[in-house]
Amino acid sequence: MKIRFKLLLLLLTVSILPLVLVQAGVLDSLRSLSDEIGGEVRRELVNKSSVELKRLVEDHARVLSKQRRIVELNLQQISAELSAWIEDGNEFSLSEVFLGSGSSQGDIERLEKKYEESDQNMMHGSYVLDFDSVRYTAAHRSSRNTILPYGTSDSVLPLLKAVEFKNPELILWIRAVFNSGESLDYPATTGMMNMHKTVPVINESPLPTWSMPQKDILTGHTVLTASIGVFVNKVPVGSVSIDVPLDTLLHGYNHLDVFSHNIDSLLVRLEPNGNGTNGVEVVAKEVAASSRKSMMHMWEPPSTQILLSSTDAHLFSRFRNYLESGKSGVLSMPYQERDSIWAFSAPDERGVSLVLILPHDDVVAPADKAKSYVQLAINDQYLKTVFVLILVVLLVSLLAFLLSRRFTENILILARGVKRIASGDFSARVEISGEDEVGQLARDFNSMAPSLREHIEIKSALDVAMEVQTNLLPQNSPYIKGYDIYGESRYCDELGGDYFDYIRPDRDGDNMRFAIGDVSGHGVPAAMLMGSVRGYLRARTLSGGQLGEIVTDVNRLVAQDTYKTGQFMTMLMVELDPAKSELRWVRAGHEPALVFDPANKDFIKLEGEGIVLGAFEDVEYSENCCAELKGGQILILGTDGIWEASNKDGEFFGKKRLWDLINLKKNSSAESIASGIFAAVQDFTGRVKQEDDLTVVVIKKEIKTP
Repeated sequence: MKIRFKLLLLLLTVSILPLVLVQAGVLDSLRSLSDEIGGEVRRELVNKSSVELKRLVEDHARVLSKQRRIVELNLQQISAELSAWIEDGNEFSLSEVFLGSGSSQGDIERLEKKYEESDQNMMHGSYVLDFDSVRYTAAHRSSRNTILPYGTSDSVLPLLKAVEFKNPELILWIRAVFNSGESLDYPATTGMMNMHKTVPVINESPLPTWSMPQKDILTGHTVLTASIGVFVNKVPVGSVSIDVPLDTLLHGYNHLDVFSHNIDSLLVRLEPNGNGTNGVEVVAKEVAASSRKSMMHMWEPPSTQILLSSTDAHLFSRFRNYLESGKSGVLSMPYQERDSIWAFSAPDERGVSLVLILPHDDVVAPADKAKSYVQLAINDQYLKTVFVLILVVLLVSLLAFLLSRRFTENILILARGVKRIASGDFSARVEISGEDEVGQLARDFNSMAPSLREHIEIKSALDVAMEVQTNLLPQNSPYIKGYDIYGESRYCDELGGDYFDYIRPDRDGDNMRFAIGDVSGHGVPAAMLMGSVRGYLRARTLSGGQLGEIVTDVNRLVAQDTYKTGQFMTMLMVELDPAKSELRWVRAGHEPALVFDPANKDFIKLEGEGIVLGAFEDVEYSENCCAELKGGQILILGTDGIWEASNKDGEFFGKKRLWDLINLKKNSSAESIASGIFAAVQDFTGRVKQEDDLTVVVIKKEIKTP
């Protein structure tokens, strides 16, 4: 075979094959990355939607409670005025605040629009509304006595009109029924028999009570009826009720279409099954309006009993337990054979909860769309790669016929060396002499391989060591009732010598020990000593004993490790006794812990004697105690990388700036305080990369509220 053809094959092998492999690997990595990103985005969207839905139902529960309170206050006002009317008879007169002129044209148009039928099958056309009068229904023939003053029903008209005017969205019908069989209705209806049935019997309770959702016969609206007794001389003579449209109470949810058009909004309550457990009954459901004149959505009670269920019995049992214990929450479980997010509010006094059910598929649709877009981009990249490969083949073919035999052999040698490097053989060398570019390339190749191998091995080892050291530090803050705790270390290099830990001396007790330390130097030696001290400290704690005894024994072990190296470690160990609200601590050459007292706006130092760990083997450490941590005080444990951080002018961050920051953020959470310290240090130094390791632990005692 001619040299030009050999050169062609060689160049194709050296250039095309690696390019194909690299591009194939890149495309495969992009596809994997697309799947991973898509999955992560899906999870994030589901989590974010879960949090937002839970916030919405809890916010709505608070708003709904306020609206119900408004209705109840109006009921109490009407009940009191009706009682006074019955007692005073024809001498009764309303306060001037309720008196006024008749309805204006604008008020009448508003009222007529409010009472438009929401269901075309309702009876709106068979009656006429009169907003300037009260409909009085006389007593039954069998009743000999009347309660209401004869012929003065319009005396309470201004009261009822004022209540409706002040609460136009909450009030639909106002009704009063009495033991005598008499009744009042506002607004008045004429042209048909009275079909209102506010409550089955007269409510004799002095406290407002609420009904389940029911259909209003006249307007077709789904309403909740609130009622309260009317008393004369402390004797119940009747009751007054207000019908509140359920659509008005739950009006804030049309914007749920931002999440999905398929979201289900339900009102549910627990219903005994008869087997000792409770079912979850749907008492109302949001549906699309059947009339163009109605709102975009309306609430309807089911015509037959509907029990809510899920194919995941375990999660549904948790959902039922939440309702039984009166809690709100959010769960991910199937609904109608689709994975969904269930967000629900705590049950109200009637045991009714608002439940929002959002299908996962609708939430993650943007993630799926983004994934499809990435796949299209990958396919486009694949086509471009094919085009590039074709161009490379043509160029290589041209070069093969232009280059001479002289370069062919050296190129073959270099190609073999490249293959060995690509396969992971970093001992590969090439033997090429010459002072031209090919010879220089060969010499550079021979010097590159060892350095490349060394750098890869060092980087790999550092990555593993960094992961191991990160796992040695606490991943989560401990929970102690009445305290807010947060700690974090940020290293200036891959590995560091800063250390902090949470150690519970007694598994069943509430005491917690906080350790913080700083090894001299940086990098691998400091990280190794830090790991050793952590192991010694945790192992020694299992044997019991006071802080001074533990630190003394740990120092003996550390000194045996460091007596030839000159390394040492400062440490501060503080024990919190929540029962006594007491602090005990041991210092081993570390800066004192700082207690910020918001009352005095000053720091209290937890001082004490003790030299660094590892300096001398026979050192005895003593425990300091009896420092009380009061409500609102903040305990700060930190390393010198914080206050010794310097800016470009050589000025130190100092403890004064730390004091100012703590004073500024004294009402923030422990995590916010720690994050603020890190941010302040970075802003002060003006450097992207830290000069020293930074570690801080914040323990904030919460203020007890009465």
